[in-house]
Amino acid sequence: MTITFQPMDEEQFNAYYATKLHAYAREHVKAGNWDKGEALEKAEKQFKLLLPEGVETEDHHLFIIKNDDESIGTIWLYVKQTGQDKQAFIYDVELDENQRGKGYGTRTMAALEEYAKSQSISRIGLHVFAHNERALKLYQKMGYETKSYQMSKTIFF
Repeated sequence: MTITFQPMDEEQFNAYYATKLHAYAREHVKAGNWDKGEALEKAEKQFKLLLPEGVETEDHHLFIIKNDDESIGTIWLYVKQTGQDKQAFIYDVELDENQRGKGYGTRTMAALEEYAKSQSISRIGLHVFAHNERALKLYQKMGYETKSYQMSKTIFF
């Protein structure tokens, strides 16, 4: 079993975009960052800002995660060159619901490291919502370190 990354085509990107837009809005509501009524609009603004040219947006790499020939998830990676250093940021990585708990998360992150090496990427960063404990444990297991905390406290509601 081999994990690989296949660039999304326009049709795959459109399906991804529609699904992720709503999921991203829900995550921000769940995290307490946005009100439900404004979440979708805010998500659309951020996506349009980040991906103005869709799948063709420069420095953004949108992939289908494959296990051999089977599609098992998606990954959105931003790569930037700063001087002599090339760094990446994972905007999104998600395995399909029916593919979770099979070890593919660990293998996907290991494959991403191999991809990074092949592209001379020296560092990979990411953001994880605090309520996503499963992902947080995976990233910690893979050697990702916390670089900052953003905290809040609800006083009234």
